[in-house]
Amino acid sequence: MGENFSEKLRSVLRRHLRFLEPGAPLPDDAALGVLGLDSMAAVNLLVDLEEAFGVQIPDDLLSAETFETVRSLESTFRPVLDVASSRDRSS
Repeated sequence: MGENFSEKLRSVLRRHLRFLEPGAPLPDDAALGVLGLDSMAAVNLLVDLEEAFGVQIPDDLLSAETFETVRSLESTFRPVLDVASSRDRSS
């Protein structure tokens, strides 16, 4: 999942960052709010990410900090995907 996960997450994320120029770098520590991710865009992003990865993120893992940077978003999603992936392998 490693690199493919990060690339897929960034691809979905870019669609919600209205101030990020097409093709511009998106570093791990980029402030998503500065790039145009407001609270409404964050809700839409969450729905898109859940659909793209086929998971549902538990509400208790979501906070304003979840959507601060690419790194914080990845660190929230990765464990949920790891659990879902291991569950799929065992069934």
